[in-house]
Amino acid sequence: MAVKQGDLTDSEKALHKAVQEGDVAQVRTLLNSVRIDCLDENGMTPLQHAAYRGNYELCKLILECGADVNSHYHDSGYTALMFAGLAGKCDVVSLLLEHGASTTAVNTLGRNASQMAAFVSNHNVVTIINNFLPKEEIEYYTKPHGLEKEPKLPTELCTPLYHFVLRTNIHPVSIALYIQEHSKLLANAIERVLQLLCEKQMKAPEPNEMLALKFHHLAFIVWLCRKANDLQLLVKSWLKGRDEDGFPLQLEKVLRQCVREFPYRDCGLLQQLVHTLAAVQIGQEPSAISILTEAIRGQKGLDQSLSCTTCGELKAEKRCASCKSVQYCGPPCQKLHWFTHKKQCTHLAAEYQKQKDALAAQASQTCA
Repeated sequence: MAVKQGDLTDSEKALHKAVQEGDVAQVRTLLNSVRIDCLDENGMTPLQHAAYRGNYELCKLILECGADVNSHYHDSGYTALMFAGLAGKCDVVSLLLEHGASTTAVNTLGRNASQMAAFVSNHNVVTIINNFLPKEEIEYYTKPHGLEKEPKLPTELCTPLYHFVLRTNIHPVSIALYIQEHSKLLANAIERVLQLLCEKQMKAPEPNEMLALKFHHLAFIVWLCRKANDLQLLVKSWLKGRDEDGFPLQLEKVLRQCVREFPYRDCGLLQQLVHTLAAVQIGQEPSAISILTEAIRGQKGLDQSLSCTTCGELKAEKRCASCKSVQYCGPPCQKLHWFTHKKQCTHLAAEYQKQKDALAAQASQTCA
């Protein structure tokens, strides 16, 4: 067991100081002459200090030297993952998770890393933690088991599938565009393993309904993409909006079908989704994608008002230059959506100008 501050060597004191100052070169020099998990007066390890400061390079360096990613000797029971979550550093959070950071460990307040991140509104961190799956879960299917002569998943598909399941954007358009760039994901084995992952999550001693629903959703969209002759045409069919307001009816129907086909009818999350969707007429808000996204990301009250109109990516900052009423994550999505948005753009631009004039008039009256 590591000891407290009073027993630290001069080199270990220097290591803590260098980590807090972000001095990568000095840390690299000191690592070979110290105990990697030496504790300061608050019970913090060098890794925890690096995570608290959101320093990816230092975290990676310290982890490669064998640091305990789950050290829990901090006075308040904080782990490195909790510190990274509080810092809001998604890359550090992912790095710690990949090195075995526990998502269930709790501090003296009884809160885990996801709850601590949510407490300070670091919702992207919450999503990464809630959607994380150890790579071993995928690697399991690359080896024959029991009487199997062949594995369910070819080895070369392991990494592509792993990266696929870690994605947090579950919008069908985003998934289809990703598959278009990674065509290996259209293999039959991908859909099958996703279904098995769904089943495994539901039959676990403590079922993870959120991940099970996500894997079912991914398998369903992969199936649709695989049977489509042209992915671009499929995506456009999902994006096509109805004439009066641009609402994507086909996308809504696809997502509701996906929910209906979830095989575990007693699932509490499914029943909640069905109840919510049943109260909303097709074509009304909240849309199925907003309800599903909130459920799978594990965040109630998630603000999706600034998500990309095309692919659903959050925090889309580009707006249509003409109407200022729809937003995109970038030019490719804006270009892809134009075929249907152009029918609404003129009307939306007029509405935007009307609102702008009304606000200007109100401001003028206030000043007067």
